[in-house]
Amino acid sequence: MQPAARAGRETRAGTGPEAILVRASRLEDRSALLSLGHPPAVAGILCPSAGRDLLWRLRGTRSISVVAEETATGRLLGAVQFIQTTRRPGTWMFGHWRVAAGRRRQGIGRRLLREGARLLPFARRLYSYVDWGNEPSLAAHERCGFETGRWLFGSAPLGLLSTIGPATPAVRLEPAGRRDWPSLFGLYARAMGSLWLRLAPGLGPRSFLGGALAGPRVALVAVVRAPGGNPPISGFVLWEGPRVTFFADPDHCGAALLARVALQIISLGGRRESPLELRGLPVGFIERPGPVAAQVLMGMPDLGTQWAT
Repeated sequence: MQPAARAGRETRAGTGPEAILVRASRLEDRSALLSLGHPPAVAGILCPSAGRDLLWRLRGTRSISVVAEETATGRLLGAVQFIQTTRRPGTWMFGHWRVAAGRRRQGIGRRLLREGARLLPFARRLYSYVDWGNEPSLAAHERCGFETGRWLFGSAPLGLLSTIGPATPAVRLEPAGRRDWPSLFGLYARAMGSLWLRLAPGLGPRSFLGGALAGPRVALVAVVRAPGGNPPISGFVLWEGPRVTFFADPDHCGAALLARVALQIISLGGRRESPLELRGLPVGFIERPGPVAAQVLMGMPDLGTQWAT
């Protein structure tokens, strides 16, 4: 793919009353985004103030929102937000992807993504998360050419997780050492899946957690060991400030393991109402309704090939 255009560039297609303009959002679009169905908080994210945009940039995050406007009426027909972090140059996540009711299945959503991606500086890869069970959204992503990740991402309160399986035999959380890095990276790769590794190329034992194992960050990385277990390491926990994530070996992830890990985190000071982020969940494990809110990773690892013009 050729280097993308500047964010302010606009793209047009079609002629006559149905012509649509795809452009970057503006502050004055907020009311139209509300009419499109976005909640006020989301409209504020899609059209950020200068202060909010500066705060994102100071945190290493860049956000670009794109809208589809019907040129004959000025009506907004859709919107999407793209986000880039400094950790993954060339890889952009998108969210808040919405097309006006009554105008869906007309290619507007595809145009928002395809033409919006051309407005992103040096975009190479694109991905999104879809709620498990949201079949219309999954189908829309697939129609646009996105691949589906094999494993699910999820989240659930520690207290609820601790009750979904037997408490014994207990697992142990041991601080990770330098010798554990290669094994932990192997676990990370299995939990996140091959699609994620293609979306974030260049990851290795010293970089796969954004430097948590290699730099002076305030983080606890603990290996999960089950007495006499097979395999001896069934996952690891990353505890960074209030955020706690468990990376599980998908082949050995189940209710019992998640319950025991949650109990150990609670015993170390985790609040029962706090969420535990989960990676490496097998599809067959998720129940609806259930304690775990799961999402599917949808990705396009090579925009230049997939959307070549």
